[in-house]
Amino acid sequence: MNRSVAYALISAAIALAGCSQPTSPAGRGKPPVPSKPEPPSLWSVQTQDDQGKVTKTALICADSAVRRSFARPLPSPNGKPCQLLAAPVDQGDRFAARCKTDGGHFDIQAARTGDPEKDLTVKLLIQTDVKGHEALSQTLRYRRLGDCPADWAAGDTAAPGALTATNSLSGAGHPLSSPAPSPAPAP
Repeated sequence: MNRSVAYALISAAIALAGCSQPTSPAGRGKPPVPSKPEPPSLWSVQTQDDQGKVTKTALICADSAVRRSFARPLPSPNGKPCQLLAAPVDQGDRFAARCKTDGGHFDIQAARTGDPEKDLTVKLLIQTDVKGHEALSQTLRYRRLGDCPADWAAGDTAAPGALTATNSLSGAGHPLSSPAPSPAPAP
């Protein structure tokens, strides 16, 4: 599987943030009372190969909905979302799903470790029947860096040093008032 598909996982994970809606508590008959949303925070996302070498770094401004999607990665080859074939399995620190897009089937398995509020690692295995791209094994490391810059919104992504950001939820791009920060190396 090529790097563009792997990088698309970052954007696809963010796009999932809008997929789940709160439900009313059982037996109460009314919707939950909305709590005050927490401000989004800036996260570094590093993709690592099988040997632990960082292959790409991106920055993401993530609110709580976007952060929840970090641990539920689904591919979006060529920008097309993968359609689930059945309900995914999401138990504890494990996620599994089967989906299809462009005639190909994808089996996704993810194991999560770390603190989802500060430093989360997701180890992925994606297998497909797409000839020439049969398997991808990759690690995504998410680290909270602090508050999002003032001109960033939830879902905005950029490479370190970039002068533009793209919102992964809407697809809209916009200029940044200063270059995207460069995160300190991970410990």
